[in-house]
Order: sequence, then structure tokens, then C-alpha cells
Amino acid sequence: MKFLKILYLVLAAAMLVDLVPSFNTSQEVFRVFFWETNIWWYRIYKLSFLLVSVAAFWDQQKRGKLNDQ
Repeated sequence: MKFLKILYLVLAAAMLVDLVPSFNTSQEVFRVFFWETNIWWYRIYKLSFLLVSVAAFWDQQKRGKLNDQ
């Protein structure tokens, strides 16, 4: 399960790298996939994926420690 742990960490890092520059822009509207959305909804969308990825990483980390004992 080490692969999943690393995958969740990479996803979280990618979401963070994409989220941080959105606070440094003056755009009001951001294009997500095929539609335009308010920049705050975009930030909430990215932040939620970031938090889910971090939570999944911590869960995998905890499971790995429990299996090692």
C-alpha cells in the first residue's frame, strides 16, 4: 500500500501547487474543465480535494503503522 500513500501525497502536493497561485491573481472567473466558475468556488473545490488527499494519506500512514506493530 506504499504506492497509494505516495499517490495521495503527490495529489495533495499538486492541489497545493495549483491552489496557492489562485490567491495571487485578480481573476474573478476561473475556467474549470468546460465551464466558468467564480474564483472562490474554484478555491473551495481545490481545497476540498487537497484535504481529502491529505486525509487519505494520513489514513494510509496510520494503517501502515498499525500493520508494522
